Order: sequence, then structure tokens, then C-alpha cells
Amino acid sequence: MSLSAFQGGPRNLVLAATVSVASLLALAVMAASMTGSNTRQGKRSGGKTKSRNKHKQKVFMRGLYNLGNTCFMNSTLQSLASLEEFNTYADNCVKLLAASSPTNSYSTDAEIAVQLNRVLEQLRPQTSRVSAYSPRALINSLSKKGRWMSSRAEQDAQELFQMVSSTLQATMRESDPSLFNSDFLANNAPIENSIISTTSSSSSSRSVGSEQHLSRRRSSTAACRMPPFANPLLGMAASRIACVKCGYTAAIRHFTFDNLSLTVPRARSTTVEECLSMYTVIDQLDDFKCCYCTVVATLAQTRADIHQCQSELAKLDASSKRAARQSAVLAALIDQQQQLEQALASNPEAELKGIKLVSPQPGASTKQTMIARTPKILVLHLSRSIFLPTGDTVKNTAHVRLQPLLDISPFSTTGHMNTGASRPISGPDAFSGMTDTDSYAQAQRNNCLYRLNAVVLHAGAHNSGHYVSYRRVPPATDNPNDGASVKLEQPWTEEGRWFMLSDAETSEVSIDSVLSAGTGYMLFYERL
Repeated sequence: MSLSAFQGGPRNLVLAATVSVASLLALAVMAASMTGSNTRQGKRSGGKTKSRNKHKQKVFMRGLYNLGNTCFMNSTLQSLASLEEFNTYADNCVKLLAASSPTNSYSTDAEIAVQLNRVLEQLRPQTSRVSAYSPRALINSLSKKGRWMSSRAEQDAQELFQMVSSTLQATMRESDPSLFNSDFLANNAPIENSIISTTSSSSSSRSVGSEQHLSRRRSSTAACRMPPFANPLLGMAASRIACVKCGYTAAIRHFTFDNLSLTVPRARSTTVEECLSMYTVIDQLDDFKCCYCTVVATLAQTRADIHQCQSELAKLDASSKRAARQSAVLAALIDQQQQLEQALASNPEAELKGIKLVSPQPGASTKQTMIARTPKILVLHLSRSIFLPTGDTVKNTAHVRLQPLLDISPFSTTGHMNTGASRPISGPDAFSGMTDTDSYAQAQRNNCLYRLNAVVLHAGAHNSGHYVSYRRVPPATDNPNDGASVKLEQPWTEEGRWFMLSDAETSEVSIDSVLSAGTGYMLFYERL
């Protein structure tokens, strides 16, 4: 909630009545921690701070009015507005709409896209102080798609993000139905940091080649057109299930994502890297039915049936009708045996029509998910819900430490697949004796280096509190009239200025305030 809601007229008093006590306390604690951090930063800098500020180009951020518990929306919009790639994407969606259909025939999704783009334009850094902006028109459009948007109850920032993301995707489909049929996976098959080959191992012969699988899918959708511009939020993950008992590795499954929901460990303090490690950890499964083990068990039963059938047939008169029936059964069993042997040799996951499969003895399997194709914008949702045995849900208050740069190489595929059930899908190449600069350069070449660009924080309890956002303004934006920014040889060295936005209230803060905030709920990164 914005503190400005308590100043002026009866209308604002109505808004003030909707502010929970938890929200006010949360905002007070957050403001106090920021003040302390900024004070400490000023003391460390001494007299240099004032001297440096003289040469700073004035930059002002525009806040958003709180229209009744809409801090969840305001913080998310401010974060999205800080992402250059997302601004371009939203603008392109609107241009594509305008070129394909008249304005008066816009659907709800198209209307939301237009209103979203208008808000993003208003939230660009300003060269002079401006009053806050009212996102009323956007709320009205969103309410047509989700009635919860028009409620004054407190809502979730991630839910709004997912609604915005899915709406823009739907807008592109609406503007051209031939887009996004199924060819994202086919024509965007993992290349750089993804699975394209298998590493030799004892069980490699039992793996279904993911390269052949993707090749077949590519040929079947080659006629589909791709969109004229890419969605910067979309990445691709790879999931693998392997049987510990037989060593069989099923075909790699790929799926797209626009954000990753990471479980925050129950600890006093943790890092983003530790949260990502929990997402990509090798999990043990006890209820997975291995295809290879199932075919092996069925083949064993079929061979036993063949042996029994041959024994019974030997006791019968070859000219009898019963012998003829038994011979037909034997021929069917032999044909079934050949099918099962062929499945084991080529693809245990192939459909075996007319064959009753035998369930094998239960055994352990492993499952792992890794990032196969990195998105231009990486959005991480830090899930802080703890479900108690009583049925209640409480908030995980673990302090999540942030860093300006994030290297996701350890959590991404490298181009080679390990088929061992107890081994990762693939791991980062080992580089010994590398400096930070060399390490960053290598991660950038692999499309795995990201810069923190915005943070949505939540203070308060699980079901109540207040959302604020931090957003970064790059140096090139210090003077919007300078034109295009110069691309640095080492972009990770580029500095920027940070601002805190709490509804209509805005203020510049230090990078230390952002990194030490600890209560991050959504993190927005841009790939370097």
C-alpha cells in the first residue's frame, strides 16, 4: 500500500481503510532497513558521494497509484518496465495487432496488451519529476480475464506475471493463427547449451536418441511459420528419468518456461544458487514404471509361456484339432517374442499393440531437470510457502542473498548427455585457474551470464503484507537524449543506478540496499 493514500480527500480515506496493519508494519520495517543501509553507504563513501552526485544526470522514476491493494501489480509492472527486451517485445505485439486487425475488433487479450504497453511507456525513466500514473485502464482490461483483478483483496505478484506473459503469447497467436503451432520445440531445438549428443556409458545403448527424436519432430513441422520476433521470456528445460535397476534412460523431454519457481530452503540464510541447485537436483522416484524393465519382464513371461506351450504340444497328436490350436497359440507367442526383442533393441517406449505387459518388480528411478536453452530474460520466483501438517500455510522468511551477476552454467546443459541414472544430465566444462573475468567471459559465450535488473520484494505474513520493487537504470539511460548506448567489451562491468518503488513513492537507493534486502520474491535478470 502507498503511504500517500492517507493524505487528502475522502476517496483516499476509503483506500486507506483497505490497508492492513501488517502492510503498514512491513513497509515501516522495510523503510527503516533501507535508511540504515543508505546511511552506512554514505558514511563509507564520505565526501566523495557529494562530488560524484554533481556529475550525475538527473533521473526520476514514475510511481503508480495504489488503487486498492494493487501493490502486487505495481511492483510487477515496475520490474517489467526495467527490462529493455520486454519493452520491445510488448511494443512489437501491439504493432503486430495493429497491422492484422482493426482496433474495434480487439479481443480481451489484445486490449490488455495495448493497455500494458501504454503503462510501460509511462514508466520509462524521466528527466524531470513527474506525478504518479494511474493504471486504472489496465486493471479494467485485466479484470475481464481474471475477476480477481477487480477485487480489493491482496493478490500474488507471480500470478499477475503469468497472466501478463500468457496474454502476450495469446496476442501473437490471435494476430496470426499460423504462429506457435508446435514448432518452437522443433525449430528451436537446443543447440548451444543443450542436449545434442550422448556420452558413452554402459547404458548408452538403452537410451533413446534425443537427436533423432527432435529431427523427426522438426521434419513434421517444417512448414509452420515462426513468429517475426522472439518472446524474450521463453526458455527451454530438459527433463530426464533414468532407472537405477537397469540403467535405462528414457527419451529427454523438453518443455518451455517463462519463469522458474524455486523452492527456498528452510534456513536462516541462503543464496539464489542454492535455490537453483534444489531445482536441478537429482530426485529419487519410487513409483515410476520403467519401460525397459516392463518389456524385459513381459519378454521373460513370454519365453516361459513358449516353453510351456512347446511342452504341451509335444504330448499331443500332431493331427488333432487341439494340436492345431496349440500351434496357433505358439506362433502368436513367437511373434510376440520377436516384437518385444525388437522393442528392446530399438525403442522400449514404442507402443506394443495386442501385447499384455507385465508389471516388473518396483525399483528406484531418478529424475532431473536442467535448463537446456537460456531465455533472454530469466525470471525466478522464490516460493516461500511452507505447508504445515495442520493444513495452515506460513511464509518462509529465509534471507536470500543476491549478487549483481548470476552464472547459471552449473544448472544448464552443455551439449552432451550423461545416461547414468546417478549422474547429472550434463555438467559444465571444467576450467581451472580462471580469473573472474575469464569465468564471466566463458559464461557469456555460453549464454549463461545474467545481470540482476529488478527485484520484487514482499514484507509481511504469508497472506498479508506489502510488495515493493527495486529496478535498475543503466548508465545509458542517465541521459535519454544521448541516443544508443555503447556496447561494452565486458558488459558485466557496467554500473547502473537503482531505485526503490513503493506504489507512488520512489527514491534512489544504493546497490547494497538491493543485494541485502533479503525478502526477494521475484527476481528479473537480463542475459549479457
